[in-house]
Amino acid sequence: MKAKGRKNRKLKRLLIVIWILFLAALGGAGFYYYKNRKEINEDLGVTKGPAYENNANPNINALVITYLHALGSCDQTILKSCVTDPSQFDDMTLIRNKAKVITGYSNINCYTMPGNTENSTVVYVVSNISIAGVSSTPLDIYVPPFYVIEQDGNYLIDNTTHSQEVSDYINSCTKNADIQKLYQEVLDDQKKCADEDPAFAEFYEKLYN
Repeated sequence: MKAKGRKNRKLKRLLIVIWILFLAALGGAGFYYYKNRKEINEDLGVTKGPAYENNANPNINALVITYLHALGSCDQTILKSCVTDPSQFDDMTLIRNKAKVITGYSNINCYTMPGNTENSTVVYVVSNISIAGVSSTPLDIYVPPFYVIEQDGNYLIDNTTHSQEVSDYINSCTKNADIQKLYQEVLDDQKKCADEDPAFAEFYEKLYN
């Protein structure tokens, strides 16, 4: 009987050890998956959510909001501080002419995708715009998308002429189905505003025709 009791105790200890090892392995596997879930899901063909991130980087959001507000107010100094080539704002004629039509931007949202280098980001900017003589504030998506560069913690809009490689990469991002849905949402909202606001309908017709 004593031998049988010892045998049962050994079996119980063995089972406990096995369970501890199993739980440890399970925890390790779970931690590994959490740390590498994006790569693992991509390898398995599993995707969750859209291809972009929405307002994920506060620094990029701040940069874009500052830039668009400066466009609306024709603030040359701020515009120059937001880009990699400030000289493009030496002549503000086009900016002033645009600001006479598009007078402001609100509800600014940044949809980001990784750039083709480690320090770059493709940014699709959707906002409501205010138009001179129009009461509606339709959605708009800024064209072309911003290509934002991060250097030593500073974020700037790359407004230089992109290389063919960068241009092709941005075009491939734009063709993504999730990004195309953003364009469609903007177009649907503009059509809705055109149906409800005759002044915007006239602007909309001139814009696309």
